[in-house]
Amino acid sequence: MLVVTEGTETEPQYVERLDAFLRSSEFTTHVKRVGVGKDPLRVVEKCVELRDKADSDDKPYDICVCLVDVDQHSTLEEACRLARNESILVLISNLKFEVWLRWHVEESRSVLTSDRLDQLVSKLGLLQGKALTPKFPIESVHAACTVALKADPDLAACRKGPDPSTAMPLLVDLLRGQL
Repeated sequence: MLVVTEGTETEPQYVERLDAFLRSSEFTTHVKRVGVGKDPLRVVEKCVELRDKADSDDKPYDICVCLVDVDQHSTLEEACRLARNESILVLISNLKFEVWLRWHVEESRSVLTSDRLDQLVSKLGLLQGKALTPKFPIESVHAACTVALKADPDLAACRKGPDPSTAMPLLVDLLRGQL
């Protein structure tokens, strides 16, 4: 499985820890940080490029996933159209990925500004800057999935859910070999 992240620090660290925690025998997970700015369309385009390169090297990926935030992106819909055409799953976090991190330690689904969410995840001891803290509670991933499903019972790939929401439970299921 190829997981391409918009973020260059928090999301890759999280996915690597999650993969190690879940240890699915179904997949080998490759996390690629793409330095293309906060543009979901460029993230999907880079994913297509990485997938096609792996195919040409005779090392194809079975599943390709992109993690993106809603932020204020004007290319989100276009990115989802391309992803659907290319059989890539785009998992969207609204407002941003830190919503998912928050749900590892609390069930609150209050709407926060980006700055306030950053302050909260720092106060909760989840991040130091953009890096996961050494004691990040990855073992609470199933509790986070429960909160995410309450926030958006219709969560799906390429779907922008309500604020706050995230489609990260789909990645959890993939890593567990359940999709």
